[in-house]
Amino acid sequence: MLSKMQKVWLWFFGGMFVVPEVLWTPVINFYYGFLQTNYTNNVQPIRDSFLFNYQYENLLKGVILLQFIGIILFFIFWIRNKKSISSKLVFWIILFISLFLLLIDFFVFGFAFSFSPNIG
Repeated sequence: MLSKMQKVWLWFFGGMFVVPEVLWTPVINFYYGFLQTNYTNNVQPIRDSFLFNYQYENLLKGVILLQFIGIILFFIFWIRNKKSISSKLVFWIILFISLFLLLIDFFVFGFAFSFSPNIG
């Protein structure tokens, strides 16, 4: 069983990924733009967000960086507390979900920081 402090840290690190994703959906919109096959170059996001305007490029990078750090810390903390978790099925399910989110966010992080447009 996890202690109260361990649960608080897990919620904190999970919230670092979930809260920006719920508010602005940067990762989902990023991948949704790649999945659209529109020949008019008119990509519509799932949900409009001010973060995808070119003026807020640095804020978008900051949000993606915050999410990336949050999911990495959640993943590491989850693995370090493996012995404290009573249900092994729950441990493995959450481990694979967090690994999947970590990989997705890693690619978005890489794209956002290497392929940013230079406007101006």
